[in-house]
Amino acid sequence: MVTIRRIVGDSMRPTFSPGTIVLGLRFIRPRVGNIVVAEYDGREIIKRVAHIGSEGVYVLGDNADQSTDSRSYGWLAPQTIKSVIVGSIKR
Repeated sequence: MVTIRRIVGDSMRPTFSPGTIVLGLRFIRPRVGNIVVAEYDGREIIKRVAHIGSEGVYVLGDNADQSTDSRSYGWLAPQTIKSVIVGSIKR
């Protein structure tokens, strides 16, 4: 299944600017370095997988100064990963 999302905010700069459309695929196992759509605290987030461990998945924004990520909320459970980003369309 395909997911289409729009980047909001600066946490993924310079990889993705606000307004960029990203395409994700579900049912792909995330790997370190992948950018994923995950669910945290009832909302979707788009971050890069930094570590995968027995506790879960640790995600970081590419722009550390502008990102709220696993440094704040810790490891994510694997089932919170909704899709892996496979492409984008810049505005």
